[in-house]
Amino acid sequence: MIPVTYNGTNWVKADINKNNWYDYNRGVWANAVTIKDANKRATYKSAQAGTLIDLSYVNLMLVWIPRYSYTLRQSYGYQIDGASTPSINTPGAFDIKFVKTSTTEMGSGKYSGEEPTGYFTPSSFCWGNSCDVESTRGSSGNTELSGIWISKFELTGTISVITSKPNETSITNQSTSSFFNAIKTQINGSSGTTNYGLSGENYDTHMIKNTEWGAMAYLSQSKYGKYGNSNYTGANKEIYINNYSGYKTGCSGGSPSASQSSSCQYTYNIETNGTGASTTGTIYGIYDTSGGAYERVMGNFNNVLPASRFNSMPERKYYNLYTGTIGIKGDAINADGTAGFYGDYQIFVTSSQPWFQRGGYYGNGVIAGVFSFYYSNGDAIHYRGSRFAISTW
Repeated sequence: MIPVTYNGTNWVKADINKNNWYDYNRGVWANAVTIKDANKRATYKSAQAGTLIDLSYVNLMLVWIPRYSYTLRQSYGYQIDGASTPSINTPGAFDIKFVKTSTTEMGSGKYSGEEPTGYFTPSSFCWGNSCDVESTRGSSGNTELSGIWISKFELTGTISVITSKPNETSITNQSTSSFFNAIKTQINGSSGTTNYGLSGENYDTHMIKNTEWGAMAYLSQSKYGKYGNSNYTGANKEIYINNYSGYKTGCSGGSPSASQSSSCQYTYNIETNGTGASTTGTIYGIYDTSGGAYERVMGNFNNVLPASRFNSMPERKYYNLYTGTIGIKGDAINADGTAGFYGDYQIFVTSSQPWFQRGGYYGNGVIAGVFSFYYSNGDAIHYRGSRFAISTW
């Protein structure tokens, strides 16, 4: 990966030894890119900081979610200056603290007094077959992670040549298994090295899990994300919807509830109106988490396959298993009381519709959002896309 930062006009190579790569206190989440051409990749790796990154050579843009623990004050979180009074429709901030891999907290994830207590470290920062169950999280087969990379945009390109870039058409009309297999085949192992420049054995690229979506959502709803960005007040602290019916990545309707549009009203690099559609309210966040296409995630009810076109369920570490009607702590479903935050859609998985999808789509208006969840049978439909995550250890 090549670390990158934005100079106000273009993406340039960042200096990882200085503070200009990231600053989560200012909503500057760490960004990186991969380069498809091996020669260009080598050139960029040896280039000086500040070198312009030509996006035509980029095939993936990624954003780092550092390992953290969270807790939520009372029902709706705490209020930040400029925000509305916390309620179900205008939720407040999660208390979040960044922690090392040696720290795994197993609190309730909630507190009722004035001082934050009950911190919980989400299972998204654990890689293994039994991470989601608190009693087995410490098993020898599981590995605690320092964080995860998430694709900055919905998947673009084609299902046979995956990219994740701005101002391109999202891949849709694919089954859950089609997305899952394409990501694993193309962006792992020798293919990941050849096509994207990833190297080593201590990483796994996979279709994003429900808990990994939750890690992104909670960080956004904190002082480190858009909720804490002083450029937005009141209802505008919610992530703006991508309301473009053409499924172009990085588009913004300029508000959280804009009705669908036949054009891309604001692009991802237009300050405030465009960047308001990211998880930070800056260009450094993750886009298309509200609207665009519905996003398929790896969260399943009772190992039911239906139309997903899996012959059998993948290895357990690649999906979150739900056996009742209560979510997993940290997944931004309902276990922490976040169901209905911002008025977002809330439909839990069932035996006939066993696969989660997140974010809503371009025509959902106010019910789309990073806290939205809905069910599906996993079959290919034109308005559903996905994204990937990378676990590293």
